[in-house]
Amino acid sequence: MNAAMPEATWKLVPLGTNGYFPSFGRQTMSFLVLADRRALLLDAGTGVSRLIEPPVAQLVEPYEDLDVIVSHYHVDHVVGISYLPAVWPRGKVRILAPEPPLVDGDGPTAMRHLLGPPLFAKGFEAYGERFQLVRVREPELSWGSSLIRLWRQDHPGGSIGIRIGDRLAYVTDTSALPETIERVRGVRLLLHEIWWSDVEASGGVGAGHSAVSEVAEIAAKAAVGALMPVHHQPRRSWEDIEAMATVAAKRSGLPVWLPRETQVYTIE
Repeated sequence: MNAAMPEATWKLVPLGTNGYFPSFGRQTMSFLVLADRRALLLDAGTGVSRLIEPPVAQLVEPYEDLDVIVSHYHVDHVVGISYLPAVWPRGKVRILAPEPPLVDGDGPTAMRHLLGPPLFAKGFEAYGERFQLVRVREPELSWGSSLIRLWRQDHPGGSIGIRIGDRLAYVTDTSALPETIERVRGVRLLLHEIWWSDVEASGGVGAGHSAVSEVAEIAAKAAVGALMPVHHQPRRSWEDIEAMATVAAKRSGLPVWLPRETQVYTIE
């Protein structure tokens, strides 16, 4: 990854914000980051399909290559990899695939399951030299002028938290963890999953996901610039999500950005 002069403004475009399955017009997890003349996807759920929708298609037209960081291998985060030959028909595509100790799974095994008969007509190798699978085992890698830091989280099979410089952090599919506070301290925008309401969490729900007040506390203690709740429970209406965002804002004392899919958010 060649270094580039840092840009003053980064763009973030939510393409899919749901966990598990699409609902209420929302796709599953994928976020487009445009920075330093580079394009990056955080996860590749069904939201990848939005890359061909205007105005997203116009927004990415100047970008030749695409990087994709996979937080873990559950289907709602990787199924869009199978869409990439159709929705990104130019340049090179690199799948940055975590391996142990970051997660329990590995990229080659996941690609064999996802791509290839009987579930898919072609295997990953059939995509040709334009597509590359990069096996990621270390906690740091470079992306343009930025350092990406990765760490293991609490989720079945493991997942990784992702911090890109001081601009943003992406924390999804994990229990709310105290150690996240130092991992994301001072970032300008924290994307953190909020899967459970506080009432649901008090009822003894399963581990591996976070509740709204827990996330608000992490964001406040980490002194982030703003919080964006992601990985929505698919049964929630937009009104439900707005209500949870209001709780998060009140508990954290921070700006809370609601992620509307295909809207462009700037990170100065």
